[in-house]
Amino acid sequence: MTDFLSMTAQQVEGLPEAKAQEVLDAWVKAKKPELAQALAASASKPHVKLAKKALYRLQSSGVTVEQPRAPEAPSAAGPQPLKNEFPAVLSMQLGTGERAFLFAIPVKGGGIEVFQGILSDEFGIAQFGSERANRNKYRKRMDELRADDQARVMLVPIERMKLELGRAIALNERTKTAYGAEIEQALSRIGVSPEDPDFPIPPLEAGDAAGREGGAALHELFEVGQWLPSEKDLAVLTARVDAIRKGPLPLSFEQKDTRVKALTRELAHEVFTPEVRVLYARRLMYTAEVIDAQQRPADAAQCRAEARRLAHETTPSRFAEQLFEKALPRPK
Repeated sequence: MTDFLSMTAQQVEGLPEAKAQEVLDAWVKAKKPELAQALAASASKPHVKLAKKALYRLQSSGVTVEQPRAPEAPSAAGPQPLKNEFPAVLSMQLGTGERAFLFAIPVKGGGIEVFQGILSDEFGIAQFGSERANRNKYRKRMDELRADDQARVMLVPIERMKLELGRAIALNERTKTAYGAEIEQALSRIGVSPEDPDFPIPPLEAGDAAGREGGAALHELFEVGQWLPSEKDLAVLTARVDAIRKGPLPLSFEQKDTRVKALTRELAHEVFTPEVRVLYARRLMYTAEVIDAQQRPADAAQCRAEARRLAHETTPSRFAEQLFEKALPRPK
C-alpha cells in the first residue's frame, strides 16, 4: 500500500491496466485524488478511463476533486473549439430514476445553444432538445440557481455533463432504447461518447453496520420522500394488502395490521434483489451529491452510508422496507 501511494502518474502509465487499477484503488481508499487527477491528462486512453472512474469514486465518497482537463490539441490540427465557461445543471432524482438536465454550448459569432432533457438511470436519454439563447440570460439564470436555497439541483462543469450523457447513451444501447439520429448527431457534435454507467460503490466503512436502522429515516428527506416502488410493485402490494384486509379470516384490526406490515417487509425483500440494491445505491450516491450542493453534509453522509450498505450487504434493508411501508394503501 505504501509503495502504491508513492507512485507517480508516469510510473503508473507504464503499468498494465489491471495493475494500474490496483494502484488507483489504493489511492481511492486513502481518499487521495492527486494520482487520478494527473492520470486523467494521460495520453493513454485506457489509463484516462481508469482515472476518471477513480475520480468519480472519490467525488462520490465526499472528496473534493478538480475536474480533469482534456489535453489541448496542437494548433496545426485545425481551429480550436470555443471555450465553454457555462456550468451545466443536474436536478435531483425522482423515484423513477429520472432527472432533468440543462447545459449550454457556445456558438460561433455569439450566443449559445441550450440543451435540456431528461435522463433515466435505467433506460438512458428519455428526452432531449435544444434552442438558441442569450448568454447573459443563461448566466443570470445560473446565478439565480446558486442563490436559491430551495433549488434541488447542482451546478457542474460541462465535462461532468458529458460524462452523464455518455453513461445515458450506453444505457440506451444496452436496453435498445432508441433516441433518434438527430439527437445522435447533436451528441457527436458536442463531443459525447459512451461511458460505463456501472460505476462502483465505495466499500463499507466503520460504523455503517451500526447505522442500519437509520436507513428508514432517509425517507424523511425532501429528496427521497417522494420515492415510491414501481407501478408494478405497487399493484402487487395493493393486491396482497387487500387480500388480508378484505379476506375471510376473522382477524381483529390489530392482527390484520400486523400481517400487513409483515407482508410489506417481505415484498421489499423480494423486490430488492442484488441488482435492485445496486440501482438504489447509485441513486443514493447521486442524491448525496445534490444534497452536498445544498450544504447539508450530514444528510449526504447518511445517503452514502445507506448506499454502501445496499451495495455490499445482504442484510434486509430498513431503507427498502420503508420505501414500501410508506406506500401502504390506507384502510377503507
